[in-house]
Amino acid sequence: MLRKLSVKLSLLFVGIALVSVGVIAMWVNNSVQNEFRCYCQESYQGQAPPGSMYPGAGSGVQGGMPCYMGEAEQAFLDAVRNSLWLAAWVAVLVGVALGFLFSWLITGPMRQLTLAARKVAAGDFSYRVSQKTDDEIGEVSDAFNTMAEQLEKKEKSRRQFLADIAHELRNPLSIVQGNLEAWLDGVITPTPEQVASVYDETVLLSRLVTDLRDLSLAEAGQLKLSQSATELGEFISAQIASVQSRCYENRISISAELSEELPAVFIDRDRIRQVMHNLIDNALRYTRAGGAIKIGAGLKTPGLVTVSVSDSGSGIATEDLPHVFDHFYKADRSRRRGRGGAGIGLAMVKRLVELHGGMVWVESRKGKGSTFFFTLPVA
Repeated sequence: MLRKLSVKLSLLFVGIALVSVGVIAMWVNNSVQNEFRCYCQESYQGQAPPGSMYPGAGSGVQGGMPCYMGEAEQAFLDAVRNSLWLAAWVAVLVGVALGFLFSWLITGPMRQLTLAARKVAAGDFSYRVSQKTDDEIGEVSDAFNTMAEQLEKKEKSRRQFLADIAHELRNPLSIVQGNLEAWLDGVITPTPEQVASVYDETVLLSRLVTDLRDLSLAEAGQLKLSQSATELGEFISAQIASVQSRCYENRISISAELSEELPAVFIDRDRIRQVMHNLIDNALRYTRAGGAIKIGAGLKTPGLVTVSVSDSGSGIATEDLPHVFDHFYKADRSRRRGRGGAGIGLAMVKRLVELHGGMVWVESRKGKGSTFFFTLPVA
């Protein structure tokens, strides 16, 4: 295909050169002949010159006008015509050379783009195209390099995602498998406590698989929502009531600060309940005994209600803030798996809020607590 394009471009340059030179040659030839005849007529004052090619040229006509040219004059015109033909052939050769040169300059970067595209298609996302110009081809090269960079990041994220999934699934499966093997071999006799522990691991495993499925559907935009108008104040109060006993056990206070005349929101109650559960659960993990959790809601942006979940916990380091909504990201790598969760709760929060047409963000200072915000559309 590229070779055909080179030929087409070369033929295009040659065609332009032929047409241009042909038109110029014809125009120059006619102009020179007419001007030279006028010159001869004025020079010989209406008399035929000696050695005229046409007898009686002074009184006769040729082509509708008198002929005042002798052999020398005609030889001059022939020399001019030959020079024009020679210039035309030289121009054609130069056009051919320039055609191949410019076609090579144009198709060279395209060949590099083709090679780079094949490399990326084969899975080599590290390949980049050298950008040598600032024209349209340079812009295409820059766009291709940006695309390849994004694909490389996506591929690294996908591999890390799969590795994290395998890690999170391996832990509960290993516990269940180890206990079952010990019971089958008669090494230990299962007690109710051990059975309950294995059951908890299966519950954790089931919840992890469900969360992964919902997260995959949400990121693919295939998670269906059943939205309806919901009174947000009553909805938040119900969420606080559902975790009240857990907060009491941990000696953490939880309260709501809701704006007056809070409008209804258009949400999927089950999905936003999951959002609230994940955020409150995250706040409980990092808030010590004697701390407080506050849930706020207000109409700060026209058409959108802003909901906030604040805690007085340990806060998040500045370098960790851009990654808190990433898959399996844990700011505190040393925390226990059972206490820290799988690391997909906040990623699920982000996807579910975005499916509702809202945004989610976090503000935090190390040692000063964190506040998670998200917006919901007004009904």
